[in-house]
Amino acid sequence: MTNKVLPKTALISVSNKSGVVTFAKLLQKSGVKIFATGGTASTLKDAGIKVSKVSSISRFPEIFGGRVKTLSPYISGGILGQRDKDKAEAKKNNVTWIDLVVCNLYPFSDVAKNTNSTMDEKIENIDIGGPTMIRAAAKNFKWVSVVVSPKDYRSVSAAISNGGLTEKRRFSLAKKAFGHCAEYDQTIFETLSEKTPEHDSLRYGENPHQQAFVVKGDMPSSLGIPQAKQHQGKALSYNNFLDGDAALQCLSEFKKSPACVIVKHNSPCGVGVGKNVSEAFSGALNVDSLSAFGGVVAMNRRCTVDLAKKIDKIFFEIIVAPSFDTGSLKIFSKKKNLRVLSLKKYLSPEFSIKTIGGGSLGQERDDSNLLKKHLVIPTKKKLTPNQLSTGLFAWKVVKHTKSNAIVVAKNNKIISISGGQTSRVDATKIAFEKTKIPKGCVVASDAFFPFKDSIEKMAQYKIAAIIQPGGSIRDSEIVESCNKNKIAMAFTGFRVFKH
Repeated sequence: MTNKVLPKTALISVSNKSGVVTFAKLLQKSGVKIFATGGTASTLKDAGIKVSKVSSISRFPEIFGGRVKTLSPYISGGILGQRDKDKAEAKKNNVTWIDLVVCNLYPFSDVAKNTNSTMDEKIENIDIGGPTMIRAAAKNFKWVSVVVSPKDYRSVSAAISNGGLTEKRRFSLAKKAFGHCAEYDQTIFETLSEKTPEHDSLRYGENPHQQAFVVKGDMPSSLGIPQAKQHQGKALSYNNFLDGDAALQCLSEFKKSPACVIVKHNSPCGVGVGKNVSEAFSGALNVDSLSAFGGVVAMNRRCTVDLAKKIDKIFFEIIVAPSFDTGSLKIFSKKKNLRVLSLKKYLSPEFSIKTIGGGSLGQERDDSNLLKKHLVIPTKKKLTPNQLSTGLFAWKVVKHTKSNAIVVAKNNKIISISGGQTSRVDATKIAFEKTKIPKGCVVASDAFFPFKDSIEKMAQYKIAAIIQPGGSIRDSEIVESCNKNKIAMAFTGFRVFKH
């Protein structure tokens, strides 16, 4: 799956118009002819973008107050036609190929959540033409690209500027599109049938005097501890669910290598990667074996007998892995209370929601990905290739550590983790005092350093490099302190707070 397709035509029909103007301008600059439906066409025209109405393809006006716009064989055929087999037939029937479909659906979920919305309003916000176009484009990914999320505009724009989208990329976008439609239909079904998600009562919440429950979602876009298979052990507690999810979220950063994460109190206390999962576990445990006691262990490879023997020597609450050797399950079975879970695939939710007095807070997940090319090096001393890779590794860990967070690493191994402090100075101090810090380490910080005191502290431990967001009004003082102490530093340009 490597052949690139550079779209010549695009059909844009979006309910969420965030970022669409900028995206359309890039398409226009790249020579893509743009077709759009009613409201989207008006938005693009107002921004000075040359756009043709979708009726110029369908050869039929939008009717019934916009209920019917894109339900046409000319549009479906233009998306679904196989470019090699159907070329002559398309020409005979004057079908215009549509190479890129940019579409997101009517905001049914938002309307459904509004307690004042009527059934008629909900029905009117059930999209029909949108899912048809999206599914058609996703099915025909061999030739057509489909974009359902504004988050993908930037990467798709970059691909178009670089000669087109590969089949691998188009397939990835297609899978996301099918998931988008599936979740949309599931929401409609649950709303119209007044179905509530399955939930189970838990023994108690964070403390024994608090009642608690877990809601088992059945959306295909999110999979986690509630969907895991429990092989043995006590029923999962409220804290078990939280810690298990925290471990899997951090673990999801490491897809290419065998990795292991140990979590305690909703924050990683050990992270390791290795040639095999047993080596990864040893690396995670060595970070802070004291804090690991009573924690949650999650790994991204099958749990072997060799690893089970290592784990069995220590008290843990939960072990999570994609699968287990029969022998490993036999070893764990001796500890009746140990919870052993298998989960083949973890999918983090798109949004997180927290209730507060008087309302709720919601935010999209932090799916930021830091690459070497994003880094800015303001210091005289530059990071070596080893320090760069180690810094990027430490950044993945600090991203999942409670703020204020400091992670110390060397040679792509985590040495120390400090999180959940109200002062960055304290977080730095604890990170260095928890264990013996070897000379030449790299430090990752989830937010900028407001003062140079933390840098001076690091210098005492012969730190070689720092990776941090930057952006403080005293950045110049921080850089000056690094230069004075011969420390290399990289700015990421963005922070990764985790409250």
